[in-house]
Amino acid sequence: MKRNTTLRKRLMLYFLIVMLLPLFVFLSFYLISGDRTIMHILTEQASLLIDSDAQAAASVVEKYRHKSYQAAQDALIQSMLESGEKPERTITSLYHIMEGDTYLASLTIWRKDGMMMTSTHNPSSSGNEWDTIRKILPENREWIVTIDGERNENGHQIAFTIVRRIRVDGEIAGYAVINVYSGAITPLLDGGGFFSDLLLIDKERGKAASLMKPQSFYDIYHDNGNNIVTRPIAGTNLMITGTISRTGLENSLREIVIYIIISLSAGFMLSLILTLLFSRSISRSFSLLSSGMKQFEKGDFSTALSTTGISEFDELSRTFNSMVKQIEVLIAREREEEAKAAEAERKALESQLNPHFLFNTLSTIKALAHLHGEEEISIIATKLGKLLRYSINNHSPDATIKESLELAESYLMIQKIRFGERLEYSINCPDELLSFSTPRLLIQPLAENAVTHGLEGKTGDWKIEIKVKKYGANLSIIVEDNGTGFDASQDFKTLAEEGHTGLYNIKRRLELRYGNEFSFMLDSAPGKGTKAIIIIPYGKEA
Repeated sequence: MKRNTTLRKRLMLYFLIVMLLPLFVFLSFYLISGDRTIMHILTEQASLLIDSDAQAAASVVEKYRHKSYQAAQDALIQSMLESGEKPERTITSLYHIMEGDTYLASLTIWRKDGMMMTSTHNPSSSGNEWDTIRKILPENREWIVTIDGERNENGHQIAFTIVRRIRVDGEIAGYAVINVYSGAITPLLDGGGFFSDLLLIDKERGKAASLMKPQSFYDIYHDNGNNIVTRPIAGTNLMITGTISRTGLENSLREIVIYIIISLSAGFMLSLILTLLFSRSISRSFSLLSSGMKQFEKGDFSTALSTTGISEFDELSRTFNSMVKQIEVLIAREREEEAKAAEAERKALESQLNPHFLFNTLSTIKALAHLHGEEEISIIATKLGKLLRYSINNHSPDATIKESLELAESYLMIQKIRFGERLEYSINCPDELLSFSTPRLLIQPLAENAVTHGLEGKTGDWKIEIKVKKYGANLSIIVEDNGTGFDASQDFKTLAEEGHTGLYNIKRRLELRYGNEFSFMLDSAPGKGTKAIIIIPYGKEA
């Protein structure tokens, strides 16, 4: 027989396992392979960072190598070197090549005889720079990237220098020298917060410059292979090296281990207390849920679960209470629909009249009016007949935009004859939308509502505008009047109780057809007029 255990006991056991297992695993790992694993992890992380930093440095080198090439190919610079003259517009050409990077690097043009022709900066040691050019650039190479030791320029540390020959008609005419400052590289490096130092090294000249410690240069660099990761910078004789400091890390790790052990021990004791309190609150919440559901099962729809202070159980309580309310609403709605159906049937039976008699009577009125020259009466009879025929004979729940607009126009034409020049109306709809299908009786009731509730109580001219248009994936139907307006902040059910039954009926038909994929808005205020806006999916016909 399977033995049942209480939820409280299970929670106690699970909490103990969760607290003890990490402590056991951590201590075992640290005692068996802590130091070796830590160093391995550090090395892997250092390798990833140095790879990223090498790529960043290579991108900077390539950027300024290309600028040196632009300078060497610049016709104005070549002309200056050939003629020996220094036109002022040459400096403009230099700044154009550097593209605003003069706070990150400098560009200097030297003639082959050692004369500095022009520069974006004022070099502080022009003689030393010329000596460097002559020493480092081999005869068989057109350009080189180098580190020239401890050099600063205008307050900036020079990280590396690019030297490129400038040839005119195949002969050496001068040199383009770009000094790239540390500020062009250091913001792009990812390892600045990990390594104790990052060095940029010239392997050929044995020079090194620190990218993390300004003013730090080394005449000779040797890699002893201990706690160092190195990567070459593609396309150059440079490499970038990161040094890993173990001392501070090891001390920090020991402190972390002590803190972890203390924290886990304290957490172990605290978990015993919290488990007891938590399991008690869980049991109480389950009891409340179970009690409420049993009452609902017995048919008590007034049941409402109270909150427990635990979000998950409170969510269950809210969902349960919402479900009970929805069931109550559905039952009430079903009863209301049954009552409405019975009332509609009663009214239909009371008002039943032979439609042929109505149409024949209207035809007689139309003929007599035409016979006596009463064109307005003839028009009214025609339009009224169309309204009655649409209401009585059309049993389809759908109608095209064209049919809905014709019905609205028939109604407005009758009102136009009734009120004369006082009433003006306009109907606008693109031809391509006329065949689109929607639920019946959307537009005419809006026009009727505008006349009955908006215009009849207003002095002066009356205007009604009906617009149908498409934007994006939606179709909009707008009926706007300049009537007296009303308080549109009320919900549709309240408006129906105050006489705006047509608006409520339209909203219900839209809900039944489109669910939540429609919008029916009323923009109105007393004395402002009213704009009714219906937005439905254009691709989803009725």
